[in-house]
Amino acid sequence: MALSTDLEILNRIQRELSGCFLQYVGEIWPWTSVGSEGAKLKSMLDQCVAKQRQSIALLTEYLAARQSRVEPGQYSADFTDLHYVSLHFLLKHLIAGQTLIVESLNRAVTLLPSGDEAQELLIAVRQNEQENLAALKAAN
Repeated sequence: MALSTDLEILNRIQRELSGCFLQYVGEIWPWTSVGSEGAKLKSMLDQCVAKQRQSIALLTEYLAARQSRVEPGQYSADFTDLHYVSLHFLLKHLIAGQTLIVESLNRAVTLLPSGDEAQELLIAVRQNEQENLAALKAAN
């Protein structure tokens, strides 16, 4: 079973993911997308949001199975400053936020014992988030 510090690390990552800008974009949709290119961008963002929700679900299930308190993240009020702009304009903000998440995951993976179940979970989550970051960068 994971130590309480391991669970705290996982819960911190789960809060970061569930309160991040990409999740906000997935839940609140006051952005504009024009034409087929805009539709492709929206579809790619929907896929990234879904992949990140899978990461959140993996972390939540792991924590709940160990009777750890699961604390959802909160969206920043600053996110509302970016309403009613184009999806293309949002990309640089999404990339910046996703870069911070990947960096946080890189640090967290090194804090857990090698080969530990919690570390393996974070490695899988990091892979999802690296793929999301690559997709966002490719769309930019």
